[in-house]
Amino acid sequence: MIKPKRLVAAGLVCLLVLSFAACSNSSNVKNTGAPAAKTGYSVVSKISDVTETTLTIDSVCAGVLVDADGKIIDCKIDQAQIKPDLAQNDGDVTDLRTKLEKKEDYSLKSASSIEKEWYEQIAVFEAFAKGKNADEITGCVSGNGYASDADLKAGCTINISDISKAVADAVKNAQDLGAVSTDTLSLAVSTEKSNNSNGTNLQFDLNYAVVTLDSNDRITSCLIDASQAKCAVNKGKFTVEDSAFPTKKELKEDYALKEASSIHKEWYEQAAAFEMFSKGKTALELAHIVGADGYSSDADLKAGCTIAVDSIVSNVSKAAIA
Repeated sequence: MIKPKRLVAAGLVCLLVLSFAACSNSSNVKNTGAPAAKTGYSVVSKISDVTETTLTIDSVCAGVLVDADGKIIDCKIDQAQIKPDLAQNDGDVTDLRTKLEKKEDYSLKSASSIEKEWYEQIAVFEAFAKGKNADEITGCVSGNGYASDADLKAGCTINISDISKAVADAVKNAQDLGAVSTDTLSLAVSTEKSNNSNGTNLQFDLNYAVVTLDSNDRITSCLIDASQAKCAVNKGKFTVEDSAFPTKKELKEDYALKEASSIHKEWYEQAAAFEMFSKGKTALELAHIVGADGYSSDADLKAGCTIAVDSIVSNVSKAAIA
């Protein structure tokens, strides 16, 4: 005869096992036994070279996977560069691919002293960054913004001032979000012309995503951000000045979404809800939560994220299948 206490104990064990299984199934992220790793990112953006009808928008994004000692396990970098000209199609830019996406179309090779395209040189920087900490990254840059390290200079002759800052800041910002050292790190940057572009403003919206993926292509950590490059226009001429511009996360309360939000949450708070929701999911599973109106169709996500997610999901998926 089984005693009542043993029946209770057996029942509790079953409940714990079922609960553990349910949690495991809900996250779908497997514990490989690999050491935990921190995921970080940073964005450095600026508007420069402003004339009456032209300017340049640059946005460097760096993503890193960092070990317990603050050393880089992996590093990914990309850069959006947009050059609108008001004298041509009212500043519309049709090719919004990043430098990495353009590959040979960026056409740096012929002007490079080492005859290497941007994507080839950035791959050298990414490889160089592995095993280094934030101080070592910033220490490899000379006063003129170019590499001071002989090994790095041999394969990377582009200006790395903003690139090294983005990587170093990404290391400093890295957090324990569920990734492990064997996960795959990926990054995506996407740009689109804003609907807010009009006679007094030419605006380009940028989305950034850094994700880590397990061996089954499920997201183990996710970081998203966005920025708005606002270029003031008056009578067909730019009135904006050379300046840096922040991301929505950097703006925090200054982005001023809370009052207009049905859940009274700022953009960075809603982004955090999306990041948490994305863990354990594949790119395809995320794509299924976007409704026809561009907002989330998932009740759990809608409880903490009521912003439009179509561009966010598209960019995260872009990173997840890279």
